[in-house]
Amino acid sequence: MKKQDILTPIGLILAIGLILFGISQGGTGVSAFIDIPSIAITVGGSFAAVLITFSIQDIKSIPKVVKMSFTSNNIYKMDLVDQFKQISRKVRKDGVLAIEEEISEIEDDFLRKGLELIVDGVDVEDISEILETEISEVQGSYNKGSKIFKVWGSYAPAFGMVGTLIGLIQMLADMGSPEVIASGMSKALITTFYGALLSNAVLIPIGFNVQDKGEKEIGFKEMMLCGILSIQNGESSRIIEEKLVSFLSTKERLKYYDRDVVDKDVDRDAA
Repeated sequence: MKKQDILTPIGLILAIGLILFGISQGGTGVSAFIDIPSIAITVGGSFAAVLITFSIQDIKSIPKVVKMSFTSNNIYKMDLVDQFKQISRKVRKDGVLAIEEEISEIEDDFLRKGLELIVDGVDVEDISEILETEISEVQGSYNKGSKIFKVWGSYAPAFGMVGTLIGLIQMLADMGSPEVIASGMSKALITTFYGALLSNAVLIPIGFNVQDKGEKEIGFKEMMLCGILSIQNGESSRIIEEKLVSFLSTKERLKYYDRDVVDKDVDRDAA
């Protein structure tokens, strides 16, 4: 299940807000930094280069990639360990058909699919192949989305420089006209500004954002795959727990074991 990632919009708003604040303190006003031809050169030109670089299918995925950057996974690894321990105990006690009703309530599509394959009696090798293929597809989707925005971010400053050259050429072509000199110099500087802003405040951060979220989601799915295959192999909940705990970070492991110690102390006091 996905949830809103508030850090992405906060970061974008903060970056743009601080830039606008800096502009407003200069005395020239925001209007001096608005130039439609410069926007066309920087934004339009860099996007045109992206169209040349990628296929139409990749371009169509851009809105989906933007959505990825504004959402994050609502799954916690420690909760996954507990969930698999509970499922494995029920399977060993009552058989795989005992979890059939619970599967429909699982929100994560990957985990639900894996458990359905267990209930259907699919071999471990086939389950592994099916789910690893799905993991590979998800990884490819994230990598491609990240690459699109990183490449776009690399093009934007270059087209800002193109705008700078255009402005300088216009300025040098008619040095006798103050209006042309002012207009050319303005375009020369503003396009470089747009390129740097678009690249460093929006495109490249989104690219790395999607890459990071892809790595985390792949980590979740690999952890799920380990648990699914362990259940199909009939391993004990203790072995499954130890396998899944290995996916936790050092901080998460300490928290997990500390929590278990507290739970055991509570149970002992209650007894």
